[in-house]
Amino acid sequence: MRTELPTSPDETIELLKDYGAVEQGHFILASGNHSAYYVKKGKLVQHPWELQKMIEQRVDEMKALGQIDVVLSPAMGGVPVGQQVGLAVHARTIYAERNPETNELELKRGFEIKPGERLLLVEDVITTGGTLLELTDFIAAQGGEVAGVFVVVNRSGKDKVGDFPVVSCMEIQFPVYAPDEVPEELAAIEAVRPGTKRVE
Repeated sequence: MRTELPTSPDETIELLKDYGAVEQGHFILASGNHSAYYVKKGKLVQHPWELQKMIEQRVDEMKALGQIDVVLSPAMGGVPVGQQVGLAVHARTIYAERNPETNELELKRGFEIKPGERLLLVEDVITTGGTLLELTDFIAAQGGEVAGVFVVVNRSGKDKVGDFPVVSCMEIQFPVYAPDEVPEELAAIEAVRPGTKRVE
């Protein structure tokens, strides 16, 4: 399978197609917005050797963010990527889980953030980066600092999540629509909600 990173939107689409990692239809994303495309990140992360080769091509950019003491990912999609990024940058690696009652992300399993530690937030795919921004409040509350963000596929069209710089393996922008702005041709297709984050 291909492991060299794409250098254009067309190359990105071709790479995702090679892995069977892009699907067309009507999808409600974690942000609550709608899209005709969904990046099936599981199709990428099921190939850890190939994904590690992709991540390694971005290690210098991650190191340019400064000291990284901890890699932190949201469960579940970010967990396998976080483990591989932690391996690549030689950092302690933890993850946050969503409380089913409050729908908020929390540290469990004895994971902790020590005062003064610098954290790299890691996800598989971002569109708005909202899930990662949820993590920043309890990082600050525990005296940690966000060094930046790493993501395999950046759909946001931006080089920052909030105030934090983003390093990505690939970038692609598919049109997204607010719930009250869905085009008729897309609205005619039954919407499905992939992923695990509950949309309010």
